[in-house]
Amino acid sequence: MNDDRDREPKANILVVDDKPDNLRLLSAMLSQLGYEVRKVIDGKTALMTAQAAPPDLILLDIMMPNMNGYEVCQHLKASPTTRDIPVIFISALDEVIDKVKAFAVGGVDYITKPFSEEEVFARVENNLTLRRLQQQLTEQNARLQQEICDRQKAESALWLSQFYLDKSRDAICIINADARFVYVNEAACRILGYSRAQLLDMAVCDVNPNFPSTIWQSHWQEIRQKGSFTFESTSRTKDGRDISVEITANYLEFNGEEYNCAIVRDITARKQVEAALISREAKFRHLFEFAPVGIFSIRLFDGSLLDANQHFGQILGYHATDAIAQKSITDLLSDLTAQQQILAAKQAAGKVCQCQIQIRKQDSAIIWVLLALRIDAAEDCLVGAIAEIGDRL
Repeated sequence: MNDDRDREPKANILVVDDKPDNLRLLSAMLSQLGYEVRKVIDGKTALMTAQAAPPDLILLDIMMPNMNGYEVCQHLKASPTTRDIPVIFISALDEVIDKVKAFAVGGVDYITKPFSEEEVFARVENNLTLRRLQQQLTEQNARLQQEICDRQKAESALWLSQFYLDKSRDAICIINADARFVYVNEAACRILGYSRAQLLDMAVCDVNPNFPSTIWQSHWQEIRQKGSFTFESTSRTKDGRDISVEITANYLEFNGEEYNCAIVRDITARKQVEAALISREAKFRHLFEFAPVGIFSIRLFDGSLLDANQHFGQILGYHATDAIAQKSITDLLSDLTAQQQILAAKQAAGKVCQCQIQIRKQDSAIIWVLLALRIDAAEDCLVGAIAEIGDRL
């Protein structure tokens, strides 16, 4: 394999000269030194050859018919494909003005005829080395520019991520396996009342009384097993207040280390509203159960009872409310007239309909009651109240 590399040509050189003897001499000389050589005898062919397969170096005679070496070099330097190919002029012209013009049109070196093999080899090798170094520098610069661009994109993405995390309304904390905070956002500092520096010097047990160090490992095992889950807990602020929080734990692995990315939401206000609703519901339920009139609700499409308070059951002679849970309103109405009055109430959407009807008690006795009904479209039911009136008014 090394022998194959040794046999590979050191570079590809294009020799341009209208004198066949010069071409043969230069070609033989360069080939013996390990270069791959291509030969052309005029400028036009040289330009087409260089465009089709750009060489590593061009040895260019100046004095040629139709298109001299200066003109060929100018065309080469005008093309994006060939402008970077080094050109060494070879000529019998030895005047300073000839050499100055050669460099002015883009040549990199100048060899005067007659030339020696050592001089040609030295100038060719030096310029090829410069060419390789220039290409390496160009490639390194391109890689460096790409790395800079990639780093700028990564830094921009990191900055956006950091900005998003810091501006999140929920507290975001990254916690290691030892329950220490390794990152906290602005919301965490605001909710708990600590500075970022203070929190990064603290552990979970310092701000959450539900996770003392004695049970942290079992909690960590749960995080590792579930991967992600949400639960409610309590956090203690710097000023000693306990606030209700909803925590979403997310298990992460990074660089061989384990972390919990915890998203913490302050739900104190929500819990207070829930408690108020529960209290209000309990009050209304108490009023409902112990109201001095019978209160009930029935399903619209079939008239079955949905709910009824104690007084409703007592009016109808039932000692337990659940005894009438399977009844339909039509089971309790005494005649068709009463049913038609219920139907009229159903059709009076949004209005309270009042009437006197007869209903049948558990012992089949018929009594007169004052009935008030209103349709509840949201619940798809009729809500009503009855009061016994003894005789019809």
